Amino acid sequence: MTSAWGVGLYSCRGQSSKTFVHEAVQQYMRQGKPVTVIFCGDWDPTGRCVPRSVVERMQRYGNGELDLEFRQIAITAADVRSGRLATHDVNTRDVNFARFREQCLREGIDPHAAVEVEALSPDLLRQRLEAAIEGLVDDVRQWNIQFRTEDAERELLRSLQGALKKIARRTTDESTEGSAEDQS
Repeated sequence: MTSAWGVGLYSCRGQSSKTFVHEAVQQYMRQGKPVTVIFCGDWDPTGRCVPRSVVERMQRYGNGELDLEFRQIAITAADVRSGRLATHDVNTRDVNFARFREQCLREGIDPHAAVEVEALSPDLLRQRLEAAIEGLVDDVRQWNIQFRTEDAERELLRSLQGALKKIARRTTDESTEGSAEDQS
């Protein structure tokens, strides 16, 4: 679904590695455009720690030059407060529990109940993601034109790269043949 919009999708389980975040930031920095991270994650001690960690790393790896906005679309405090999603007991031994407990109490949520992102139906998650992406696009028609143009430019560059590789191979083969003939 994200590829239809030309939007990158980074999937991870738990905390993102430093390398993973660093490479994403380097890609965004090359593009030179503002970045909006749309995040879906669990409502538990580690799941609530991930967004904070990702934002801190992205800002650090971008040397303060990355124009970054972070939006969590699932699981939100409103999702948990609704009482409509399956919950499970929180691991109170998690090193992030104290901070999670404080956040839950500020939000009026039981700090002993956790909700996995999988508790949302796939359709609802897709709807939220689509709405979040569409909300970032001022002019959908113009977005689609630019996306198709960029896609065509990427394809042209791939074709040129392939043609240059063929020419380089032919040139190498010809010079190797010439060297063999000179030696005989």
